Amino acid sequence: MTREGTHTPPRRARAPHLLCGLSPDTPILLGFSGGADSSALLHILLFMREEYGFSLTLAHLDHGIRGEEAARDLAFCKREAERVGLELVVEHADVPTLAKDRGASLEEAARDARYDFFDRVMREREIPILVTAHHATDNLETLLFRLMRGTGSRGIFGMRPSRPFGNGFLVRPLLEVSGKELRDYCKRAQIPFVTDSTNLDTAYTRNRIRHGILPIFEETSPGSEARAARLARELREDNDALEELARELLVHCLTPRGLDLSILGASHASVRRRALVAWVGDAGCHALMHSHVDALLRLVSSGKDSSEVRLPSGLVAFARDGYLVLSTEAPRREASFCVPLSVGTHVFEGTGFHVTVTRLEERIKVHNLSTEPYIILNGEFDIINEGVYWRERREGDVILLRGMHRKLRKLQGEAGISPRTRRMMPLLCDREGVLWAPLVGVRDAMPVKSAEDACAGDLLICLAYENT
Repeated sequence: MTREGTHTPPRRARAPHLLCGLSPDTPILLGFSGGADSSALLHILLFMREEYGFSLTLAHLDHGIRGEEAARDLAFCKREAERVGLELVVEHADVPTLAKDRGASLEEAARDARYDFFDRVMREREIPILVTAHHATDNLETLLFRLMRGTGSRGIFGMRPSRPFGNGFLVRPLLEVSGKELRDYCKRAQIPFVTDSTNLDTAYTRNRIRHGILPIFEETSPGSEARAARLARELREDNDALEELARELLVHCLTPRGLDLSILGASHASVRRRALVAWVGDAGCHALMHSHVDALLRLVSSGKDSSEVRLPSGLVAFARDGYLVLSTEAPRREASFCVPLSVGTHVFEGTGFHVTVTRLEERIKVHNLSTEPYIILNGEFDIINEGVYWRERREGDVILLRGMHRKLRKLQGEAGISPRTRRMMPLLCDREGVLWAPLVGVRDAMPVKSAEDACAGDLLICLAYENT
């Protein structure tokens, strides 16, 4: 196969091996949907292959969702693979059934099926690099999506250009190339592609961002996507440097007795924060909220032996003789739990509460809903990756309502909830704090729906309670 025409790829497209540190001739697997992005990437890789000499294989998954349109896409991918002389590995999946069995949204199930498929192909064929066509526009969408829902410094830079995946790496060579640049490249180089009609459906939050918000950015300040990509890269580099410094700090202050508070306290606050998160994460606790980390930082500053911070997963951090110690001592609360949100029914022992979580299969009506407290989450909300879980109320809990952080204890009192019930009532939380306090409210920017707007794939969460 010779080089595809004389059209030079977009300037910011990167060779995959440069992003993951492997040799230039390392075999590559391309996730090929037939859309404009992956078709452009196919031809860019063919261009690069002449210089680096890597082998290239295509992989296409039919998700079993779009019927005739999916069959059209598969036929197109087969023709393109034959035209450029590459092997196309094809698999068919029943994503609607997978979503139902796992209690996941179609988007979650499709993504999982797709990456499971890619991982199997890589292992079977000993291909170390998986390449996808995520680009700067996708990354800006991700950044805005996370910003609206609330994110920390680790999430604000969006996707990484390379990360470990299976026995190799997932690489995104186009992460600093805009979607418009890719479409222009397809037009200029006369690259054929197919269009997925679901990408135009503004019922999906990401599509609303893509078609409603991003055009305003570009109209107001042309080149905003490229600048956002540059910012994301710089933030990612800064974060990686701070993470490295945090690990070095842990090495210096970690002793058999715990973390040396004198060394920890003398470090920069940003590095200290990351070191504490890594320390607790190494102990198996990955559901820390900002309130937990802030409490740990205050404990480090005070160093008082009488102080302690209770953390998720039954961990307790406390100061002792100049060291910060992490213990698995059981909490002394009347009711203490940390339960991941999942589809089905869960009983919170000793509280009198139970929750029922249902993935809706069709549109519902208001009168069909329980009279118990409930919320409906948009089906795109990723309860697994967002680390959503139930826990009891804790001292100092707040919830963001109408732009203000309000003390939960006071709000529950105003709602007429008895003191005992306040201590027992499960709260829906994520890493950032309280998402939903029943009978009180839902955190700002949560993707909730009214009963009138609920549709198939949305998540109905209903809490049954008594003694309020």
